[in-house]
Amino acid sequence: MYSTHENVRIVIALLKEYQIRHIVLNPGGTNIPIVQAVQDDDFFHCYSVPDERSAMYFAIGLHLQTGEKVATSCTSAQATRNYLPGLTEAFYKHVPILAITTSKLERYEYQDYMQAPDQCSLPRDAVKKSYDLPQVVDVNTRVLCQQRAREAMLELTHHTPGPVQLNIRIDDRVQSVFDQKELPSVRTIKRYEYWDDWSELELKGKKILVVIGEHRPFTQAQMEAIDAFTQRHHAAVYTNNLSNFHGRNTVQGNLLVSSRRIADSRLCPDIVITVGGQTGDYSIFGALSGLGERTEVWRVDRGGDVVDTYGRLTKVFVSPDADFFKRTATVDEVEENNYFTEWETEIQNLVTDTQLPLSNLYVAQQLHSLIPENSYINFAILNSLRCWNYFPLKASVKGFANVAAFGIDGCTSMLVGESMNTEELCFLVTGDLAFFYDMNALGIRHIRKNVRILLINNHTGAEFRVMTRPWKDKVKLDQFVAASGHNGTAKGWAEDCGFVYLSATTKKEFEEKKFIFVAPSEQPVVFEVTTNPDDEVKAIQELIGSNSNEPAHTPKAILKKVLGPAGTALVKNLIKQ
Repeated sequence: MYSTHENVRIVIALLKEYQIRHIVLNPGGTNIPIVQAVQDDDFFHCYSVPDERSAMYFAIGLHLQTGEKVATSCTSAQATRNYLPGLTEAFYKHVPILAITTSKLERYEYQDYMQAPDQCSLPRDAVKKSYDLPQVVDVNTRVLCQQRAREAMLELTHHTPGPVQLNIRIDDRVQSVFDQKELPSVRTIKRYEYWDDWSELELKGKKILVVIGEHRPFTQAQMEAIDAFTQRHHAAVYTNNLSNFHGRNTVQGNLLVSSRRIADSRLCPDIVITVGGQTGDYSIFGALSGLGERTEVWRVDRGGDVVDTYGRLTKVFVSPDADFFKRTATVDEVEENNYFTEWETEIQNLVTDTQLPLSNLYVAQQLHSLIPENSYINFAILNSLRCWNYFPLKASVKGFANVAAFGIDGCTSMLVGESMNTEELCFLVTGDLAFFYDMNALGIRHIRKNVRILLINNHTGAEFRVMTRPWKDKVKLDQFVAASGHNGTAKGWAEDCGFVYLSATTKKEFEEKKFIFVAPSEQPVVFEVTTNPDDEVKAIQELIGSNSNEPAHTPKAILKKVLGPAGTALVKNLIKQ
């Protein structure tokens, strides 16, 4: 029987999964749920050492003799402090000891509560990292506990081995109840170092989807390695305008996954391999987060970080991109499948010439093919990025956006920085809130004539009209959420800063000036297109609706497709609040 403390049960389950069987136990009250779980379990080799200082050195000795990872468990109060001398020795000796500490709930720290010092304030040369597990009260804290406990155990031998702290929060106001018969089923993640045996990987006959997020332009060697892998395994490579990859099996599938479900279709992958940074792509996030147990996710990361974006991660490969794909191109026999062809066929059947109102989406539809070869293009986050990702750019065009931290600020400044050391045209697609937030960048004295700024000004945060459509009868959006009705245009400031200023309020005006915008000029250019925020929403509905293979094209159905299951659930929870 196990404690009702679910965070404890998660840790015990993962200790078993990661084969950490030696555990040194210190007496105490707060860690009773841990001791009770392991003391009568034949899987664990338990050792009782009353003195925490001695216990840590004892654990070091266990590792030196067995070569295995070792766990320890202590109570709260000053117990963790007594680990410090031994942890320091383990740190410099590179001994993988999982120091499982326990502490009271977060709200009692620094409040003169009994036995509640901060347990996670260890010196930087005592443990490689500290992980803190909250009480499990909902699905969010459950997933968080699983993530942190897994990462703590993986970190023991990541790069240079060493000690790691795993702190578990225990509510001491509630008497421990030991009535749980089973440990939870917890997904494990395996990290593959470059020197590990990869022969156990199974790729034969698998439907493989490589997802490339934000990435600098690929080298020839990287592209050849990915192409060789995808050709051999008939894999599809999902990209968007931030991926900067244009290989043989590439599919730009944003519009497809925004319009149709892939979970129950022929497009549903067996293995997803993620490369690069964030995609900035809510549609693929929603699609992959909604996949079932049959799909696993592999992560390629030269630092070996555990990045479980889609909640299905099973393997992390500590390897540069090219090396991973070279090594796995021949890891298994080839078995014919038409997975890439399925994606290609679906995308070729999409309709992109839908009649749209004047909007960011309309501008992207009309302008994406006119962006000159070898240009650079940046996208402000959310609506600009979403709209332009529905349309492919020329292979030589390089795309970027501030999706790492995903903030509204700095979009113009980053584009200006990119323009400094190239003669190619450098474009920015931005909305009014993002533009005015960073408008001082136009005054940078280094600005060159190759800068092109496309400002979609709808005098509001159009994203909030898309994301919060279900709230329209519950929340007043315009004045404070979407900052509607703010004053001004870019004209005066742009011209004062030496820009050519273009503007359009109709499709006709836009069509007349779009070629000027993409042409060489002796001055940088700002092109301000004024749109209606309701038309921004309508345009997305029209394009997604015209490509949906489901009969329902209602605004609610379209929103679900744009946001995906995870995004829709988030909106629903916010509405309930």
